[in-house]
Amino acid sequence: MVNTPEHKDKHFHRVVPFAENPCEGADYADAVFSQRHEANPDELCFDLFFVANLATFTAYHTIDDYTSLGAYVGFFAILWATWFQITLHDVRFARDTVYERACKVVQFVVFVGLALAGSKFEPSGSAKSNMNFRTLCYVLVLSRCLLALQYVFVLVAVARKHFSKLYLPIGLNIAIYAVAAAAFGGMTPAFEDDSGARPDIYWLWWVILFLEGVGTVTISCFWRMLSFKKTHLVERMGLLTLIVIGEGAIGVTKTVSKMMGKYGLDVEGTLLVLCIVFVLVFLFLTYFDNTPHGHYGTIRQQIWALLHFPFQLAVVGAVEGSQQIALARYVMNGMNKFQHKIIEYCVDDELEGSKLVDKLTTAVKYYQLDTKPECYRELLHITEALKNIGNLTGICTKTYTETFPSDEWAYEYPKEFAELVSEVWSGVTMSVGMKVAMDEEPNVVMLNSWRVVYIYFWASLFVIFACIIAFLTLIRTRGSKPDLFDFCSIGGRILMLSLCLFFGCLAASDVYFQFLSSGMVLPTGMLMLGVTLGADHLARVFCNWRLRRQGYEPPVEVLHDHHHHNRHSKIAHADPELDRVDELLQKQRVRVRESKAFGFKDQSPPRPISAVYLMSNFAASLSSVQSEDKSSAKSTPEEVKEGTSM
Repeated sequence: MVNTPEHKDKHFHRVVPFAENPCEGADYADAVFSQRHEANPDELCFDLFFVANLATFTAYHTIDDYTSLGAYVGFFAILWATWFQITLHDVRFARDTVYERACKVVQFVVFVGLALAGSKFEPSGSAKSNMNFRTLCYVLVLSRCLLALQYVFVLVAVARKHFSKLYLPIGLNIAIYAVAAAAFGGMTPAFEDDSGARPDIYWLWWVILFLEGVGTVTISCFWRMLSFKKTHLVERMGLLTLIVIGEGAIGVTKTVSKMMGKYGLDVEGTLLVLCIVFVLVFLFLTYFDNTPHGHYGTIRQQIWALLHFPFQLAVVGAVEGSQQIALARYVMNGMNKFQHKIIEYCVDDELEGSKLVDKLTTAVKYYQLDTKPECYRELLHITEALKNIGNLTGICTKTYTETFPSDEWAYEYPKEFAELVSEVWSGVTMSVGMKVAMDEEPNVVMLNSWRVVYIYFWASLFVIFACIIAFLTLIRTRGSKPDLFDFCSIGGRILMLSLCLFFGCLAASDVYFQFLSSGMVLPTGMLMLGVTLGADHLARVFCNWRLRRQGYEPPVEVLHDHHHHNRHSKIAHADPELDRVDELLQKQRVRVRESKAFGFKDQSPPRPISAVYLMSNFAASLSSVQSEDKSSAKSTPEEVKEGTSM
């Protein structure tokens, strides 16, 4: 039934097909797979599972030494490599079908399993149980088996189209994932409950993931039909970067609640939080201001994609380091306030006994340690220290306090006061989320962790600047001469690399602690990011101004290039064969492109007689239409006369 105005209230509903051939989304003109130009909702939902894993792992793992830092980097590598392999398949072959949605559900389960394995991921000799490692192996086996099956589906699909040139590369992809699944499965016997810690076998995870990633990207470099040209890989990488930065924004809200949730706004705390926000904004602008637009080289695009692993890891490190540095400054300020209270009550007011204990108890209550269950042990020790101070006499007399190095005792407190300061420091440390074993002193762990945080903060900024330099180099137009922007953007970041290296080397001595105590570490890193952004903007403005003075005009960017191939004839009484000329010729050209691009074996060259026949029909139809137009034009005056006589 033909749709008529009476049937406009009727409409068809979209039904998701069970499965579709990925070749339906291939671009035969460029011989690449290009399903769509933007991420679909399934991919966006999948990214949420990535950030959920990252947020959970960050919440359960405090980076307080180099072992915990290595575990964090190692788990992020496993998480990112799994996401990357799934994304490489989806941007080229995934279509919105029931089959692909079912695969996505399995991938969601995989990432839930990764969250379970990551809850106690400690690949060191101190691991108490191998259950999580065994679970991790099972999850990796499941994910690689699914990827192998997905590529088998692609192989069957291209075989139905007889695209012989794709048999070998897709078969190699299947082999890579099958071997990876077998390798991960072969690791499971090493993680039996009674086998103990196996630090000698942990490194196999990352070796397999590295070889798997290199193999997949290498295949796409040698067989350009499987490259990522005209895919939305750039958008997928950008979305993941945005999500990683967004996870940092979640951390900022937690940091604010820890620093000022109890005591209200604090000037220095507010400034530190603003610095973290600016770090997030500058990281966002640094990346997205230099995002490539359009195709800039197949191999360079692959390298650009792989460099997102160190870049996104560094973004996580910089954001997490910013929060920890702000908390470190908060703890230092809290302890300075408490020490000044001791000096005020003991040295200035010369209080002793119950009066001194009451004042010190009020000072301790300011930190609200009694509201934190994890501070219960420290509260008991603080109560014991206050009791000992109350039993002393003459401890705050002038003759006693003058025997110390300075009027403020300069960290040379009497033994009883030193114990009180140490326990209060430990309590404040525990209150900001530091997880410490029962046999360790929290303040000692905190001091050691600050050095680690200081190092990986500057190391993360170093990697960020280095990756941006690599991105700028990779996306440059071939053959274009470097201009002022290139020199400023790359040269300025090289300067920042040297500054990061200089500040990081300060950790070799106690100078770093003075720098950390000054509260200038976070503002310095923020200014370094902001200065490079400002220099980039000024260089762009100057380069564009100079080109305009030379008579050049900026090219018009076609953001939405819509080509309508359907021909709709408006000629009355036209031959229906005329409307099918473009359609038939287009189908013939598609067959030839398929033959040349993907190795279609059953190809038959287009017959010239067919084109001649169609063109002759086209000419005949056009001449008949023109003759009808002339006859209608001649009869028009007579019709007008008849109309007037009537």
